Amino acid sequence: MEIIPLGHALGAEIRGVDIAEEIGDNTVAAIREAWHRHHIIVFRDVSWTPDQHLAFSRRFGALDDHASTPHERFEGYPELLEITNRPKNGQPSQSRNAGRNWHSDYSYTDRPAAASMLYCTEKPSVGGDTMFCNMARAYDELSDKMKGIVDDLESVYDFNLVSGTKVRDPEKMAELLKLNPPIAHPCVRVHDESGVKALYVSERTSHFEGMSRAESLPLIEYLCQHATRPQNTYRHKWRVGDLVCWDNRTAMHMALGDYDPSEFRHMLRTTLQGQKSGYVVAPAEY
Repeated sequence: MEIIPLGHALGAEIRGVDIAEEIGDNTVAAIREAWHRHHIIVFRDVSWTPDQHLAFSRRFGALDDHASTPHERFEGYPELLEITNRPKNGQPSQSRNAGRNWHSDYSYTDRPAAASMLYCTEKPSVGGDTMFCNMARAYDELSDKMKGIVDDLESVYDFNLVSGTKVRDPEKMAELLKLNPPIAHPCVRVHDESGVKALYVSERTSHFEGMSRAESLPLIEYLCQHATRPQNTYRHKWRVGDLVCWDNRTAMHMALGDYDPSEFRHMLRTTLQGQKSGYVVAPAEY
C-alpha cells in the first residue's frame, strides 16, 4: 500500500489496494491509521456496485440510514445518499445545491457523522470541486486564551443554515425542520478514536448556547475564516471513479458550484455514524 500526500494541511491518496474486493483486517487498520493522520483519503479508479460500496464502508463502522434527510436516499439503498443535479421522478433533485457552505456532515443531528465516503459516478467537464479544511490544525493554531474561550462554548446548529434549503419543496423542508430541530454540540470535538481535539463550528452554526446571535456572529465568522485559510485547505478535483473519504470529526468541507448546471454531477455517499452528542435547544435570539 502506498500513501501519497495531496496537500500540506490534509489529504492523501492511497494506492495499491483494490477496495472493490474484500480486504483483510491488517489493510483496514493501515487505511484507518492513514485516514487519522491525513483526515482525508482518496482512492482513484474505483469501479464497483452499491453493495460493494456498502461492504467496504462497513469495515470502518456502523452506517447511518440517512433518516434525517430521507428524500436524498438512493432508491433501494437507505444507507446510500444520492447527491446529484439529475432530476428525480420528473422533479428537480433536492440535493442539486447540497453542501455549498462550509460544514461537517449531520452536525444538525444528535448523532453527527463520524466520517463520509463519497463516490463519483458522473461529473461535469469542468469544475464541481470540493474544498476541505483541517479543523484539528485550526484548533491547535489558536492562542491559549482563545482555546480557553472555545473550550467552554457549545455550537448550535440550525438546519435552516444548510445550503440549498431555499430551493427545497416547502412541505419537505417543513418535514426536515421537524426531524432536525436546533441542537447544541461542544465547540471543540474530541475524536473518539485518536483523541485529537478539533474545532467544531461552521457556517451552519447559528449561535453559541447562552449567547444571542448578535453576540455569537463575530466569533463564528472569525473561527470559520481562521479554519478555512488557504494554507489550511485542500481542493479536490474529481474524476469519475474517485472515492473520497473524510473524517467529519477533524475536517470540514464545501461543495463548489463552479460548473455548468446543464452538465450532470452524480455522487453516492455512505456515512459512518458518530457518537451520540448534543441536546435540542431553542432557536437563536437576535
